[in-house]
Amino acid sequence: MNVINLEELKKISPFKWHNKIPPNGISLGVADVDFQGPDGIIDYITQNLKESHCYYQNQSGMPIGIQAAKKYLIGKNIDVNDSNIQIIPGTMIGIYAAMKFISQYNGTISMIGPIYEPIHKHAAQCGNRINWIPIINGTFDEEALKLSISDNTKMISICSPTNPIGHVYNMNQLKVIRDLCVDYNLICFSDELYEPLTYNQENIPIASLDGMTERVISLYGFSKAYGLAGFRSGFMFLGDIITEKIKDIINLQLVSPSPIASIVCDYALNDLRAKEWRRKFKQKMKENTSFAAQLFRKNGINCNIPDSCFFVFPNIETDDIVFSEELLLHKGVQVIPGSSFGPMGQNHLRINCATSTEILEEGLSRIIDHLNL
Repeated sequence: MNVINLEELKKISPFKWHNKIPPNGISLGVADVDFQGPDGIIDYITQNLKESHCYYQNQSGMPIGIQAAKKYLIGKNIDVNDSNIQIIPGTMIGIYAAMKFISQYNGTISMIGPIYEPIHKHAAQCGNRINWIPIINGTFDEEALKLSISDNTKMISICSPTNPIGHVYNMNQLKVIRDLCVDYNLICFSDELYEPLTYNQENIPIASLDGMTERVISLYGFSKAYGLAGFRSGFMFLGDIITEKIKDIINLQLVSPSPIASIVCDYALNDLRAKEWRRKFKQKMKENTSFAAQLFRKNGINCNIPDSCFFVFPNIETDDIVFSEELLLHKGVQVIPGSSFGPMGQNHLRINCATSTEILEEGLSRIIDHLNL
């Protein structure tokens, strides 16, 4: 993997390497990557753009993107038609649309966490009430989930694999969720952005389970595992009973997605250069996250070795918000406080390991030094 030098990163990645980070500082916060992206993306976009793209395209996206997504989902054992797919400019609008859609129904969302911050924030801002279910020691609390479900429940929400902790749901865990969704006629929201980055077991899409195809909202994207965050491309798989309602919400926001979103989707899923980049990145992130977790453990700090994503989530046993602010002020290192990911994230830090070995080692050293003060 080709790591971009620090001075260049500060110019081309201002969202991650922003001006609050001091000149000698380190950004292990925003989930962007510090590696040169896959080869050929600019030429691929240029070759596929046409003057006719100056006009509105199909509201669901262009055929080149829809067919790439369809082929990919079929490979995941998901029963899919063209109508089940919506191309989106990054997954954020998909999260919003899902939570806006479910807000029109009375009831609560059972949300398994910690979970990616925009999921629970969009849910709350759209007026949904959340019942939190904890992930503890590598599995979610099944009994707590079952007790949270009633005739007043309308959705179960998961991040699969889980940002920030790298938890990968196994088949037995997914069947528990499936059975509850079927028995209580619930919608399941599943953010699967990190599904290409699983290290010890394959990610199982919940949409592939019997009885789930019609009731799932699943998100896929190319910002993380494909190194294409700036191009804002992704897609949604929408269950039959909710397809049109979700698309109506998205269409009110977009009219139609940019042609570039569809072209990038096709490139990421079909081009051999993109696939090879993803393979190498996955191996590098497995090494980086394992190294980071082991280093925390050697220093007496509880930290699970993740099975996915490119984060570690150590338990620092102190106020994570205060610690994060002081860490940036005194050590020049930015991380994300665990509380951002819901109440189960308190007293933790999310540390982005998608950087060079040298930057990661220096950043971790400063964090551990500050913990030992």
